[in-house]
This record gives sequence, structure tokens and C-alpha cells, in this order.
Amino acid sequence: MASNAALGKLILAATFSAFLYYVLWVAVLPFIVIDARDESWIYALFPPMKFAFLVPALFGVVLLGGLSAFSVYHLRDHLGARFIRPQ
Repeated sequence: MASNAALGKLILAATFSAFLYYVLWVAVLPFIVIDARDESWIYALFPPMKFAFLVPALFGVVLLGGLSAFSVYHLRDHLGARFIRPQ
């Protein structure tokens, strides 16, 4: 089993790598001009651009939905009889 320090370094490296990949995908790739003859070895490294904003939006919706469900679940006794109350 890895120590906490080693696990923390691994998580930090994975997070930094994912952030760098996303920044390259969203902020750098649209400005790279590739001649038609040299088609897309760089573009093959990244998914289509439509997913660059769709995936984070879906993660945000899931995050907000999960936080809302968690909050309602833990606050259901304090919401009163008018709202969600198990029978």
C-alpha cells in the first residue's frame, strides 16, 4: 500500500496532467493552423471540440444535482410537513 505522501503526489500529478490536457485542448488547439497536406496528427490526440464544453457541463449538472439531493436528504426532517416527508 502506498503512503499518504506518495498517493498525494500521484493524485496531484494526475490532476495537473488532466488540467494541462484540457487547457491544450480548449485554449491552444483552436489556434493551431495545420496545412491540408499534414492533416491532423495533433488533432488525433484530442476528441472533437464539441466534447470540450459538453463534458464539463455534464459534470457540473451531476455535481449540482448530487449536492441538491444530498442536501434535501439530510434536511428533509427540517423542511416541515409541507415538503418531502416519508410516510
